[in-house]
Amino acid sequence: MQSIKFFTKFFRGSFALALVAGVLAGCAASPDAKRQPISLDPGARPQVEAPTNSATDTYPHTVANPYEGAFAQGAFGANDLPAPDTPPRPAGAITITLLLPMSSADENVRALANTLLQAAQLALFDVSRPELLLRVQDTGGTPGGAQTAARLALAAGTDLIVGPLFATSVQAVAPVLATASVPALAFSNDRSVASRNIWLLGFIPEDNIDRAIAQTIGQGLTRFGALLPQGAYGERLGRTLDERIARYGGELVQVEIYPPDAPGMFDPVKRLAQYETRRAAHAEEMARLEAEAKLLAPPDTASENLFDSIRDIAPELVSNYEALKRVETLGEIPYDAVFMPEGGLALRNLAPLLPYFDVDPRRVKFVGTGLWDDPELGQEPPLHGGWYAAPDAALWRKFSDHYADKFQTRPARLASIAYDAVALAARLSAVHANAPFRPQTLTDPNGFAGIDGILRLTPKGLAERGLAVHEIRRKKTVLVSPAPASFVERDRRMQAALALAATLQTQRANMMQEAGGFEVTPAEPLSLPAPRQ
Repeated sequence: MQSIKFFTKFFRGSFALALVAGVLAGCAASPDAKRQPISLDPGARPQVEAPTNSATDTYPHTVANPYEGAFAQGAFGANDLPAPDTPPRPAGAITITLLLPMSSADENVRALANTLLQAAQLALFDVSRPELLLRVQDTGGTPGGAQTAARLALAAGTDLIVGPLFATSVQAVAPVLATASVPALAFSNDRSVASRNIWLLGFIPEDNIDRAIAQTIGQGLTRFGALLPQGAYGERLGRTLDERIARYGGELVQVEIYPPDAPGMFDPVKRLAQYETRRAAHAEEMARLEAEAKLLAPPDTASENLFDSIRDIAPELVSNYEALKRVETLGEIPYDAVFMPEGGLALRNLAPLLPYFDVDPRRVKFVGTGLWDDPELGQEPPLHGGWYAAPDAALWRKFSDHYADKFQTRPARLASIAYDAVALAARLSAVHANAPFRPQTLTDPNGFAGIDGILRLTPKGLAERGLAVHEIRRKKTVLVSPAPASFVERDRRMQAALALAATLQTQRANMMQEAGGFEVTPAEPLSLPAPRQ
Protein backbone atom coordinates (compact mmCIF):
# COMPACT_ATOMS: atom_id res chain seq x y z
CA MET A 1 0.00 0.00 0.00
CA GLN A 2 1.37 3.36 -1.01
CA SER A 3 1.64 6.10 1.58
CA ILE A 4 -0.62 9.06 2.28
CA LYS A 5 2.02 11.31 0.75
CA PHE A 6 1.59 9.73 -2.68
CA PHE A 7 -2.20 9.95 -2.49
CA THR A 8 -2.12 13.61 -1.47
CA LYS A 9 0.20 14.47 -4.34
CA PHE A 10 -1.97 12.57 -6.80
CA PHE A 11 -5.09 14.62 -6.02
CA ARG A 12 -3.42 17.94 -5.16
CA GLY A 13 -5.46 20.91 -6.25
CA SER A 14 -8.84 19.16 -6.29
CA PHE A 15 -11.53 18.64 -3.70
CA ALA A 16 -10.18 15.13 -3.25
CA LEU A 17 -7.42 16.69 -1.17
CA ALA A 18 -10.05 17.90 1.27
CA LEU A 19 -12.48 15.02 1.35
CA VAL A 20 -10.88 11.98 -0.24
CA ALA A 21 -7.16 12.17 0.36
CA GLY A 22 -7.87 12.95 3.96
CA VAL A 23 -10.67 10.47 4.14
CA LEU A 24 -9.56 7.41 2.20
CA ALA A 25 -5.80 7.40 2.56
CA GLY A 26 -3.67 4.48 3.68
CA CYS A 27 -3.15 4.69 7.43
CA ALA A 28 0.47 3.65 7.55
CA ALA A 29 3.24 2.68 5.22
CA SER A 30 5.09 0.92 8.01
CA PRO A 31 3.55 -1.19 10.77
CA ASP A 32 5.60 0.78 13.30
CA ALA A 33 4.75 4.24 12.01
CA LYS A 34 1.89 6.13 13.60
CA ARG A 35 0.07 7.93 10.79
CA GLN A 36 -2.64 10.55 10.99
CA PRO A 37 -5.31 10.97 8.27
CA ILE A 38 -5.02 14.28 6.46
CA SER A 39 -7.47 16.71 8.03
CA LEU A 40 -10.39 18.13 6.08
CA ASP A 41 -9.96 21.66 4.86
CA PRO A 42 -13.02 23.18 3.22
CA GLY A 43 -10.85 26.00 1.98
CA ALA A 44 -9.05 23.58 -0.30
CA ARG A 45 -12.17 23.00 -2.38
CA PRO A 46 -11.83 24.33 -5.94
CA GLN A 47 -14.60 26.31 -7.53
CA VAL A 48 -16.37 23.72 -9.62
CA GLU A 49 -19.89 23.41 -10.87
CA ALA A 50 -21.91 21.76 -8.10
CA PRO A 51 -23.80 18.57 -8.87
CA THR A 52 -27.55 18.87 -8.97
CA ASN A 53 -30.03 17.06 -6.78
CA SER A 54 -30.54 14.20 -9.24
CA ALA A 55 -28.62 11.37 -10.80
CA THR A 56 -27.54 13.00 -14.03
CA ASP A 57 -24.50 13.37 -16.21
CA THR A 58 -23.25 16.15 -13.93
CA TYR A 59 -21.26 13.37 -12.28
CA PRO A 60 -18.41 12.08 -14.40
CA HIS A 61 -19.15 8.73 -16.02
CA THR A 62 -22.17 7.96 -13.85
CA VAL A 63 -24.92 5.86 -15.34
CA ALA A 64 -28.09 7.78 -14.54
CA ASN A 65 -30.83 6.10 -12.52
CA PRO A 66 -33.59 5.50 -15.11
CA TYR A 67 -36.24 5.15 -12.40
CA GLU A 68 -35.64 8.28 -10.33
CA GLY A 69 -38.71 10.23 -11.38
CA ALA A 70 -40.87 7.13 -11.35
CA PHE A 71 -39.91 6.31 -7.76
CA ALA A 72 -41.15 9.66 -6.52
CA GLN A 73 -44.41 9.31 -8.47
CA GLY A 74 -44.99 5.64 -7.65
CA ALA A 75 -45.26 4.85 -11.36
CA PHE A 76 -43.74 1.38 -11.06
CA GLY A 77 -44.33 -1.50 -8.73
CA ALA A 78 -41.63 -3.76 -7.32
CA ASN A 79 -42.02 -6.35 -10.07
CA ASP A 80 -42.84 -4.42 -13.24
CA LEU A 81 -39.85 -2.12 -13.70
CA PRO A 82 -38.59 -2.00 -17.27
CA ALA A 83 -35.03 -3.23 -17.70
CA PRO A 84 -32.68 -0.33 -18.43
CA ASP A 85 -30.28 -0.47 -21.33
CA THR A 86 -26.73 -0.91 -20.05
CA PRO A 87 -24.41 1.37 -22.01
CA PRO A 88 -21.23 -0.17 -23.39
CA ARG A 89 -18.20 -0.11 -21.14
CA PRO A 90 -15.61 2.41 -22.37
CA ALA A 91 -12.15 1.07 -23.08
CA GLY A 92 -9.92 1.28 -20.04
CA ALA A 93 -12.79 2.08 -17.69
CA ILE A 94 -12.92 0.79 -14.13
CA THR A 95 -16.53 -0.11 -13.40
CA ILE A 96 -18.14 0.05 -9.95
CA THR A 97 -21.65 -1.37 -9.71
CA LEU A 98 -24.03 -0.43 -6.92
CA LEU A 99 -26.57 -3.08 -5.89
CA LEU A 100 -29.37 -1.04 -4.32
CA PRO A 101 -33.08 -1.60 -3.61
CA MET A 102 -34.20 1.28 -5.81
CA SER A 103 -37.67 -0.24 -6.39
CA SER A 104 -38.27 -1.65 -2.90
CA ALA A 105 -41.89 -1.85 -1.84
CA ASP A 106 -40.90 0.07 1.29
CA GLU A 107 -40.84 3.84 0.79
CA ASN A 108 -38.21 4.33 3.49
CA VAL A 109 -35.93 1.75 1.89
CA ARG A 110 -36.28 3.47 -1.49
CA ALA A 111 -35.34 6.77 0.13
CA LEU A 112 -32.29 5.19 1.78
CA ALA A 113 -31.24 3.59 -1.50
CA ASN A 114 -31.41 6.97 -3.24
CA THR A 115 -29.29 8.53 -0.48
CA LEU A 116 -26.65 5.82 -0.88
CA LEU A 117 -26.65 6.35 -4.64
CA GLN A 118 -26.19 10.09 -4.23
CA ALA A 119 -23.36 9.60 -1.71
CA ALA A 120 -21.59 7.28 -4.14
CA GLN A 121 -22.04 9.80 -6.95
CA LEU A 122 -20.70 12.55 -4.70
CA ALA A 123 -17.55 10.52 -4.08
CA LEU A 124 -17.12 9.98 -7.80
CA PHE A 125 -17.55 13.67 -8.45
CA ASP A 126 -15.04 14.58 -5.74
CA VAL A 127 -12.25 12.33 -7.01
CA SER A 128 -12.77 13.51 -10.62
CA ARG A 129 -11.39 10.34 -12.20
CA PRO A 130 -12.63 10.11 -15.81
CA GLU A 131 -11.81 6.39 -16.05
CA LEU A 132 -14.20 5.47 -13.21
CA LEU A 133 -17.65 4.32 -14.29
CA LEU A 134 -20.49 4.00 -11.75
CA ARG A 135 -23.45 1.79 -12.57
CA VAL A 136 -26.59 0.87 -10.62
CA GLN A 137 -28.36 -2.49 -10.56
CA ASP A 138 -31.72 -2.51 -8.83
CA THR A 139 -32.24 -5.37 -6.36
CA GLY A 140 -35.89 -4.61 -5.76
CA GLY A 141 -35.23 -5.04 -2.05
CA THR A 142 -35.46 -8.84 -2.24
CA PRO A 143 -32.84 -11.63 -2.03
CA GLY A 144 -33.86 -12.94 -5.45
CA GLY A 145 -33.58 -9.47 -6.93
CA ALA A 146 -30.14 -9.06 -5.40
CA GLN A 147 -28.94 -12.33 -6.88
CA THR A 148 -30.20 -11.35 -10.33
CA ALA A 149 -28.61 -7.92 -10.01
CA ALA A 150 -25.26 -9.48 -9.10
CA ARG A 151 -25.39 -11.76 -12.14
CA LEU A 152 -26.22 -8.81 -14.41
CA ALA A 153 -23.33 -6.83 -12.94
CA LEU A 154 -20.88 -9.64 -13.61
CA ALA A 155 -22.22 -10.13 -17.11
CA ALA A 156 -21.72 -6.41 -17.81
CA GLY A 157 -18.05 -6.69 -16.79
CA THR A 158 -17.99 -4.86 -13.49
CA ASP A 159 -14.73 -4.65 -11.51
CA LEU A 160 -16.24 -4.06 -8.07
CA ILE A 161 -19.67 -4.40 -6.50
CA VAL A 162 -20.83 -2.06 -3.74
CA GLY A 163 -23.83 -3.55 -1.94
CA PRO A 164 -26.27 -5.10 -1.45
CA LEU A 165 -27.94 -3.48 1.55
CA PHE A 166 -29.62 -6.26 3.56
CA ALA A 167 -28.12 -9.36 5.18
CA THR A 168 -30.55 -11.67 3.36
CA SER A 169 -29.50 -10.13 0.06
CA VAL A 170 -25.83 -10.59 0.94
CA GLN A 171 -26.52 -14.27 1.56
CA ALA A 172 -28.27 -14.50 -1.80
CA VAL A 173 -25.37 -13.04 -3.79
CA ALA A 174 -22.71 -15.07 -1.98
CA PRO A 175 -22.99 -18.14 -4.28
CA VAL A 176 -22.81 -15.87 -7.33
CA LEU A 177 -19.61 -14.18 -6.17
CA ALA A 178 -17.95 -17.22 -4.57
CA THR A 179 -16.32 -18.33 -7.82
CA ALA A 180 -15.98 -14.87 -9.37
CA SER A 181 -12.94 -12.61 -9.32
CA VAL A 182 -15.08 -9.58 -8.52
CA PRO A 183 -15.34 -8.61 -4.83
CA ALA A 184 -18.26 -6.92 -3.10
CA LEU A 185 -18.32 -4.29 -0.35
CA ALA A 186 -21.72 -4.80 1.28
CA PHE A 187 -23.61 -2.45 3.59
CA SER A 188 -24.78 -5.13 6.03
CA ASN A 189 -23.53 -5.27 9.63
CA ASP A 190 -24.51 -8.91 10.26
CA ARG A 191 -21.16 -10.65 10.59
CA SER A 192 -22.77 -14.05 10.07
CA VAL A 193 -23.22 -13.33 6.33
CA ALA A 194 -19.59 -12.47 5.62
CA SER A 195 -18.18 -14.88 3.05
CA ARG A 196 -15.54 -15.32 0.41
CA ASN A 197 -15.25 -12.25 -1.81
CA ILE A 198 -17.74 -10.23 0.26
CA TRP A 199 -16.67 -7.68 2.88
CA LEU A 200 -19.15 -6.07 5.26
CA LEU A 201 -18.73 -2.31 5.66
CA GLY A 202 -21.63 -1.85 8.08
CA PHE A 203 -21.02 -0.86 11.70
CA ILE A 204 -20.83 -4.27 13.34
CA PRO A 205 -22.40 -4.27 16.85
CA GLU A 206 -19.75 -6.64 18.18
CA ASP A 207 -17.07 -4.01 17.47
CA ASN A 208 -19.10 -1.42 19.36
CA ILE A 209 -19.37 -3.78 22.31
CA ASP A 210 -15.66 -4.53 22.27
CA ARG A 211 -14.66 -0.87 22.38
CA ALA A 212 -17.23 0.20 24.98
CA ILE A 213 -16.54 -2.74 27.30
CA ALA A 214 -12.77 -2.27 27.15
CA GLN A 215 -13.17 1.43 28.01
CA THR A 216 -15.58 0.73 30.88
CA ILE A 217 -13.39 -1.93 32.47
CA GLY A 218 -10.36 0.29 31.97
CA GLN A 219 -12.07 2.83 34.23
CA GLY A 220 -12.44 0.26 37.02
CA LEU A 221 -16.07 -0.71 36.36
CA THR A 222 -15.71 -4.48 36.06
CA ARG A 223 -19.12 -5.90 37.00
CA PHE A 224 -21.90 -5.78 34.40
CA GLY A 225 -25.63 -6.23 34.23
CA ALA A 226 -27.37 -6.34 30.86
CA LEU A 227 -30.80 -5.72 29.38
CA LEU A 228 -31.12 -7.50 26.04
CA PRO A 229 -34.03 -7.60 23.58
CA GLN A 230 -35.87 -10.80 22.81
CA GLY A 231 -34.97 -12.50 19.55
CA ALA A 232 -31.97 -13.38 17.45
CA TYR A 233 -30.36 -9.93 17.78
CA GLY A 234 -30.41 -10.09 21.57
CA GLU A 235 -29.13 -13.67 21.60
CA ARG A 236 -26.30 -12.75 19.26
CA LEU A 237 -25.27 -9.77 21.37
CA GLY A 238 -25.62 -11.75 24.58
CA ARG A 239 -23.05 -14.30 23.41
CA THR A 240 -20.69 -11.53 22.33
CA LEU A 241 -21.17 -9.56 25.53
CA ASP A 242 -20.36 -12.50 27.77
CA GLU A 243 -17.24 -13.33 25.76
CA ARG A 244 -15.94 -9.75 25.55
CA ILE A 245 -16.51 -8.95 29.23
CA ALA A 246 -14.60 -12.07 30.22
CA ARG A 247 -11.88 -11.27 27.68
CA TYR A 248 -11.20 -7.89 29.27
CA GLY A 249 -11.26 -9.19 32.83
CA GLY A 250 -14.80 -8.27 33.86
CA GLU A 251 -17.81 -10.24 35.07
CA LEU A 252 -21.30 -10.46 33.62
CA VAL A 253 -23.29 -10.93 36.83
CA GLN A 254 -26.90 -10.60 35.64
CA VAL A 255 -28.79 -10.59 32.32
CA GLU A 256 -32.48 -9.93 31.74
CA ILE A 257 -34.40 -10.28 28.47
CA TYR A 258 -37.24 -7.91 27.63
CA PRO A 259 -40.00 -7.97 24.98
CA PRO A 260 -40.49 -5.20 22.42
CA ASP A 261 -43.62 -3.71 24.02
CA ALA A 262 -43.10 -1.01 26.65
CA PRO A 263 -45.36 -2.56 29.35
CA GLY A 264 -43.47 -5.84 29.03
CA MET A 265 -40.21 -4.09 29.93
CA PHE A 266 -41.24 -3.41 33.53
CA ASP A 267 -40.67 -6.84 35.02
CA PRO A 268 -37.24 -7.50 33.39
CA VAL A 269 -35.93 -4.13 34.60
CA LYS A 270 -37.42 -4.73 38.03
CA ARG A 271 -35.59 -8.08 38.22
CA LEU A 272 -32.33 -6.54 37.06
CA ALA A 273 -32.68 -3.87 39.75
CA GLN A 274 -33.30 -6.61 42.33
CA TYR A 275 -36.04 -4.28 43.44
CA GLU A 276 -38.10 -6.67 45.55
CA THR A 277 -35.07 -7.92 47.46
CA ARG A 278 -33.83 -4.41 48.15
CA ARG A 279 -37.33 -3.22 49.04
CA ALA A 280 -37.68 -6.05 51.56
CA ALA A 281 -34.30 -5.09 53.03
CA HIS A 282 -35.56 -1.53 53.30
CA ALA A 283 -38.72 -2.60 55.15
CA GLU A 284 -36.69 -4.79 57.49
CA GLU A 285 -34.30 -1.98 58.35
CA MET A 286 -37.16 0.47 58.90
CA ALA A 287 -38.77 -1.98 61.33
CA ARG A 288 -35.45 -2.42 63.15
CA LEU A 289 -34.99 1.33 63.57
CA GLU A 290 -38.56 1.75 64.79
CA ALA A 291 -38.09 -1.03 67.34
CA GLU A 292 -34.89 0.58 68.61
CA ALA A 293 -36.61 3.98 68.83
CA LYS A 294 -39.44 2.50 70.94
CA LEU A 295 -36.89 1.28 73.46
CA LEU A 296 -35.49 4.80 73.82
CA ALA A 297 -38.70 6.82 73.69
CA PRO A 298 -40.87 7.62 76.76
CA PRO A 299 -43.63 5.07 77.36
CA ASP A 300 -46.90 5.55 75.51
CA THR A 301 -45.28 7.85 72.88
CA ALA A 302 -47.47 8.01 69.76
CA SER A 303 -45.92 6.41 66.69
CA GLU A 304 -46.02 9.67 64.71
CA ASN A 305 -44.00 11.38 67.45
CA LEU A 306 -41.63 8.49 68.11
CA PHE A 307 -38.51 9.85 66.45
CA ASP A 308 -39.14 13.45 67.45
CA SER A 309 -39.10 12.33 71.06
CA ILE A 310 -35.59 10.89 70.82
CA ARG A 311 -34.03 13.47 68.50
CA ASP A 312 -31.85 14.89 71.27
CA ILE A 313 -30.68 11.59 72.74
CA ALA A 314 -30.27 9.55 69.50
CA PRO A 315 -29.63 11.98 66.61
CA GLU A 316 -27.84 9.35 64.49
CA LEU A 317 -30.74 6.94 64.76
CA VAL A 318 -33.18 9.67 63.76
CA SER A 319 -30.97 10.70 60.84
CA ASN A 320 -30.78 7.12 59.51
CA TYR A 321 -34.54 6.74 59.79
CA GLU A 322 -35.26 9.99 57.96
CA ALA A 323 -32.84 9.05 55.21
CA LEU A 324 -34.57 5.69 54.76
CA LYS A 325 -37.96 7.37 54.52
CA ARG A 326 -36.81 9.22 51.39
CA VAL A 327 -36.06 6.02 49.46
CA GLU A 328 -37.78 2.74 48.73
CA THR A 329 -34.88 0.29 48.65
CA LEU A 330 -31.79 -0.59 50.62
CA GLY A 331 -28.68 -2.50 49.62
CA GLU A 332 -25.98 -2.46 46.98
CA ILE A 333 -26.59 -3.48 43.38
CA PRO A 334 -24.12 -6.21 42.34
CA TYR A 335 -22.92 -4.48 39.17
CA ASP A 336 -21.07 -1.30 38.22
CA ALA A 337 -22.53 -0.86 34.74
CA VAL A 338 -25.64 -1.80 32.77
CA PHE A 339 -25.32 -2.61 29.07
CA MET A 340 -28.28 -1.78 26.79
CA PRO A 341 -27.62 -2.30 23.07
CA GLU A 342 -30.81 -0.91 21.55
CA GLY A 343 -31.49 2.64 20.47
CA GLY A 344 -34.49 4.65 19.34
CA LEU A 345 -37.90 4.19 20.94
CA ALA A 346 -36.90 0.95 22.69
CA LEU A 347 -34.10 2.74 24.55
CA ARG A 348 -36.36 5.66 25.42
CA ASN A 349 -38.88 3.27 26.92
CA LEU A 350 -36.26 1.22 28.74
CA ALA A 351 -33.87 3.76 30.25
CA PRO A 352 -36.34 5.62 32.55
CA LEU A 353 -37.33 2.33 34.20
CA LEU A 354 -33.88 1.87 35.73
CA PRO A 355 -33.97 4.97 37.97
CA TYR A 356 -37.67 4.26 38.60
CA PHE A 357 -36.59 0.99 40.22
CA ASP A 358 -33.75 2.73 42.08
CA VAL A 359 -30.84 2.00 39.75
CA ASP A 360 -29.16 5.39 40.00
CA PRO A 361 -27.32 6.43 36.79
CA ARG A 362 -25.03 8.57 38.96
CA ARG A 363 -23.74 5.40 40.62
CA VAL A 364 -24.19 2.81 37.84
CA LYS A 365 -22.75 3.54 34.38
CA PHE A 366 -25.16 2.97 31.50
CA VAL A 367 -23.36 1.63 28.41
CA GLY A 368 -24.65 1.20 24.85
CA THR A 369 -23.72 0.75 21.21
CA GLY A 370 -23.52 3.00 18.17
CA LEU A 371 -27.34 3.05 18.13
CA TRP A 372 -26.97 5.61 20.91
CA ASP A 373 -25.31 7.98 18.45
CA ASP A 374 -28.45 10.11 18.41
CA PRO A 375 -28.38 13.80 19.44
CA GLU A 376 -31.97 13.58 20.69
CA LEU A 377 -30.89 11.26 23.52
CA GLY A 378 -29.56 14.33 25.29
CA GLN A 379 -33.21 15.00 26.12
CA GLU A 380 -33.38 11.75 28.15
CA PRO A 381 -32.05 12.56 31.67
CA PRO A 382 -31.58 8.89 32.70
CA LEU A 383 -29.04 8.52 29.87
CA HIS A 384 -26.94 11.53 30.88
CA GLY A 385 -23.46 10.22 31.63
CA GLY A 386 -24.01 7.09 29.54
CA TRP A 387 -21.21 5.82 27.29
CA TYR A 388 -21.32 4.37 23.80
CA ALA A 389 -18.79 3.58 21.08
CA ALA A 390 -19.13 5.17 17.65
CA PRO A 391 -16.97 6.90 15.04
CA ASP A 392 -15.63 10.35 15.80
CA ALA A 393 -18.32 12.75 14.61
CA ALA A 394 -16.12 15.54 13.26
CA LEU A 395 -15.53 14.10 9.77
CA TRP A 396 -19.13 12.92 9.54
CA ARG A 397 -20.40 16.44 10.23
CA LYS A 398 -18.20 17.85 7.46
CA PHE A 399 -19.34 15.17 5.06
CA SER A 400 -22.97 15.80 6.02
CA ASP A 401 -22.53 19.53 5.35
CA HIS A 402 -20.90 18.78 1.99
CA TYR A 403 -23.74 16.42 1.04
CA ALA A 404 -26.39 18.90 2.16
CA ASP A 405 -24.71 21.65 0.14
CA LYS A 406 -25.08 19.56 -3.01
CA PHE A 407 -28.46 17.91 -2.42
CA GLN A 408 -30.24 20.37 -0.08
CA THR A 409 -30.98 17.64 2.43
CA ARG A 410 -29.11 15.80 5.18
CA PRO A 411 -27.88 12.28 4.38
CA ALA A 412 -28.86 9.08 6.17
CA ARG A 413 -26.17 7.80 8.52
CA LEU A 414 -25.22 4.96 6.16
CA ALA A 415 -24.38 7.43 3.38
CA SER A 416 -20.79 7.69 4.58
CA ILE A 417 -20.31 3.97 3.90
CA ALA A 418 -21.35 4.41 0.26
CA TYR A 419 -19.06 7.41 -0.08
CA ASP A 420 -16.13 5.59 1.52
CA ALA A 421 -16.64 2.50 -0.65
CA VAL A 422 -16.41 4.48 -3.90
CA ALA A 423 -13.58 6.66 -2.61
CA LEU A 424 -11.70 3.51 -1.56
CA ALA A 425 -12.16 2.09 -5.04
CA ALA A 426 -10.76 5.30 -6.49
CA ARG A 427 -7.83 5.17 -4.10
CA LEU A 428 -6.92 1.58 -4.89
CA SER A 429 -7.32 1.96 -8.65
CA ALA A 430 -5.05 5.02 -8.56
CA VAL A 431 -2.29 3.19 -6.74
CA HIS A 432 -2.73 -0.28 -8.27
CA ALA A 433 -3.45 0.20 -11.95
CA ASN A 434 -3.56 -3.54 -12.59
CA ALA A 435 -6.03 -5.62 -10.56
CA PRO A 436 -6.75 -2.94 -7.94
CA PHE A 437 -9.32 -5.02 -6.05
CA ARG A 438 -7.41 -8.20 -5.30
CA PRO A 439 -8.02 -9.64 -1.82
CA GLN A 440 -4.38 -8.93 -0.88
CA THR A 441 -4.90 -5.27 -1.73
CA LEU A 442 -8.26 -4.90 -0.03
CA THR A 443 -6.95 -6.50 3.16
CA ASP A 444 -3.91 -4.28 3.59
CA PRO A 445 -3.12 -4.63 7.34
CA ASN A 446 -2.47 -0.89 7.61
CA GLY A 447 -6.03 -0.19 6.52
CA PHE A 448 -7.49 3.06 5.30
CA ALA A 449 -8.85 6.26 6.84
CA GLY A 450 -12.40 7.17 5.89
CA ILE A 451 -15.19 9.48 6.95
CA ASP A 452 -15.95 7.17 9.87
CA GLY A 453 -12.32 6.80 10.94
CA ILE A 454 -9.83 4.06 10.25
CA LEU A 455 -11.04 0.96 8.47
CA ARG A 456 -9.33 -2.39 7.89
CA LEU A 457 -10.79 -5.26 5.87
CA THR A 458 -9.96 -8.70 7.22
CA PRO A 459 -9.52 -12.01 5.36
CA LYS A 460 -12.75 -13.19 7.05
CA GLY A 461 -14.84 -10.60 5.22
CA LEU A 462 -15.26 -8.15 8.10
CA ALA A 463 -14.33 -4.51 8.56
CA GLU A 464 -12.43 -3.54 11.69
CA ARG A 465 -12.83 0.06 12.74
CA GLY A 466 -11.24 2.44 15.19
CA LEU A 467 -14.04 3.85 17.32
CA ALA A 468 -14.25 6.64 19.85
CA VAL A 469 -16.16 6.47 23.15
CA HIS A 470 -18.71 9.23 23.72
CA GLU A 471 -20.69 10.37 26.78
CA ILE A 472 -24.24 11.67 26.53
CA ARG A 473 -24.79 15.10 28.04
CA ARG A 474 -27.86 17.33 28.10
CA LYS A 475 -26.71 19.75 25.41
CA LYS A 476 -24.31 17.60 23.42
CA THR A 477 -22.20 14.48 23.58
CA VAL A 478 -18.61 14.76 24.74
CA LEU A 479 -15.60 12.69 23.79
CA VAL A 480 -14.46 10.34 26.56
CA SER A 481 -11.79 8.47 24.58
CA PRO A 482 -10.77 9.52 21.05
CA ALA A 483 -10.71 7.13 18.14
CA PRO A 484 -7.26 5.76 17.29
CA ALA A 485 -5.53 7.52 14.42
CA SER A 486 -4.00 4.32 13.05
CA PHE A 487 -4.20 0.57 13.50
CA VAL A 488 -0.81 0.68 15.17
CA GLU A 489 -2.39 2.78 17.91
CA ARG A 490 -5.52 0.63 17.96
CA ASP A 491 -3.53 -2.56 18.34
CA ARG A 492 -1.44 -1.05 21.14
CA ARG A 493 -4.59 -0.06 23.01
CA MET A 494 -5.83 -3.61 22.62
CA GLN A 495 -2.61 -5.00 24.06
CA ALA A 496 -2.89 -2.67 27.05
CA ALA A 497 -6.52 -3.72 27.64
CA LEU A 498 -5.59 -7.40 27.52
CA ALA A 499 -2.70 -6.82 29.93
CA LEU A 500 -5.14 -5.21 32.37
CA ALA A 501 -7.47 -8.17 31.88
CA ALA A 502 -4.70 -10.59 32.83
CA THR A 503 -4.07 -8.60 36.01
CA LEU A 504 -7.76 -8.58 36.94
CA GLN A 505 -8.09 -12.30 36.30
CA THR A 506 -5.03 -13.03 38.44
CA GLN A 507 -6.43 -10.91 41.27
CA ARG A 508 -9.76 -12.73 41.07
CA ALA A 509 -8.06 -16.12 41.08
CA ASN A 510 -6.03 -15.15 44.15
CA MET A 511 -9.17 -14.05 45.95
CA MET A 512 -10.86 -17.34 45.16
CA GLN A 513 -7.85 -19.26 46.41
CA GLU A 514 -7.73 -17.26 49.65
CA ALA A 515 -11.45 -17.89 50.14
CA GLY A 516 -10.95 -21.64 49.87
CA GLY A 517 -12.02 -21.97 46.26
CA PHE A 518 -15.16 -19.87 46.53
CA GLU A 519 -15.40 -16.66 44.55
CA VAL A 520 -16.12 -13.67 46.73
CA THR A 521 -17.01 -10.07 46.07
CA PRO A 522 -15.13 -7.45 48.10
CA ALA A 523 -17.33 -5.83 50.72
CA GLU A 524 -18.27 -2.22 50.09
CA PRO A 525 -19.55 0.40 52.56
CA LEU A 526 -23.31 0.46 52.85
CA SER A 527 -24.82 3.53 51.23
CA LEU A 528 -28.38 4.59 50.55
CA PRO A 529 -29.67 5.23 47.05
CA ALA A 530 -30.38 8.84 46.23
CA PRO A 531 -33.97 10.00 46.81
CA ARG A 532 -36.28 9.60 43.84
CA GLN A 533 -36.97 12.94 42.23
